[in-house]
Amino acid sequence: MVAPDSSPKSGGAFALRQLIEELVAQLRASAEKLGELPQETGDRVARELGLVTREEWDALELRLAQVEHRLKLLERPRSEA
Repeated sequence: MVAPDSSPKSGGAFALRQLIEELVAQLRASAEKLGELPQETGDRVARELGLVTREEWDALELRLAQVEHRLKLLERPRSEA
């Protein structure tokens, strides 16, 4: 980047360039937030309807499989030693 001149004309151009760079940065941040909005809205609606997330479902499935396994171990006849 070239250092700004000390003349008033170049100072105005430098300030304008900074303003444009800040606006571009804000626009990019806003675009990212806008892209996340549908996901956040969908998550909120699903939660209000009482639906679970995939992660919650998978965790529950795992716990159920563990309980079923333990139950099968308890139901097996014990061998006398």
